[in-house]
Amino acid sequence: MDLHEITARIEKLSTQYAEVHGVDRSAEWALLKLTEEVGELAQAHLDASGQSRERGLDDAAKQQALRDEVGDVLGMCLVYAVQRGIDPVEAVTGKWFRYEKAADGAAAGV
Repeated sequence: MDLHEITARIEKLSTQYAEVHGVDRSAEWALLKLTEEVGELAQAHLDASGQSRERGLDDAAKQQALRDEVGDVLGMCLVYAVQRGIDPVEAVTGKWFRYEKAADGAAAGV
């Protein structure tokens, strides 16, 4: 599955979520949700790395929560990109891959 297909599927799910919960899916909403998810990722990281109060989760549950939050951050970033008319593949390749050096594979300026 490529990133465009993933984006389309997430966009469909996000639209369904908004319809069920009466949410106005503006770009501002998407950015705020992305920010919320980054906070939840930070909490999951603190839990998984032992830098938070004990929440009664075993290591497997902590790792699952961390994976879930990474998924939420990536998903909401894709929703935000759609809201702003940004092709996520072009955004990533245009930003990251311009630093590749064909000769030695070294990257600079990221």
